Amino acid sequence: MAHIGVAGFMGAGKSAVARILQQSLSCKHIDADKEAKRLMNENAALQNKLADAFGEDILCEKTVNFPQLGKRAFSSITRLNQLNSIVHPVLIDYLGRRIKEENDHRIIFDAALIPLWKIEDWFSTCIWVHADRQVRCKRLDSISRLDPDSIKKRMRLQEMLFSPPAGKQWSVIENNADHDTLRSEVTELVSRICTFA
Repeated sequence: MAHIGVAGFMGAGKSAVARILQQSLSCKHIDADKEAKRLMNENAALQNKLADAFGEDILCEKTVNFPQLGKRAFSSITRLNQLNSIVHPVLIDYLGRRIKEENDHRIIFDAALIPLWKIEDWFSTCIWVHADRQVRCKRLDSISRLDPDSIKKRMRLQEMLFSPPAGKQWSVIENNADHDTLRSEVTELVSRICTFA
């Protein structure tokens, strides 16, 4: 069964693209960020490793204090890589099983880190959502509780992990305008994805 992977740097609008695809194609939607948080809240072994690396106070009544964890993990590229080395192997294995379990359904898979994880072969096609840095900063500032300097730092650190992908499997959607323009861009792209039609 054909699946679509949607990726993009924070603030680019990948989740908005994923929702439009889900609605227009009547597909299931897997949000990797939400799945990661659910996994961290349910996996005691993972919590123990996170507490060892980032401090016991990132846990509260067997759930993860994500703002506290994020503050520490995004303090440097070294700390962010440390978080990723703990979470990503377990998460990728879990998400791979989720994809296989949904074999009879088309899936929109929403994950910023598809290029970092090198899992393009999970999908019939992949979409990279691009937006200019200034646009992304403005969007994140409007929805995040973080101050502007923290937002910019997190953006820089994410951009250090991987570069925008290239290759024939990737299509690019520009998302610097309004939602109606984005919907038109996605609709036009869907009409060209013959393998998914």
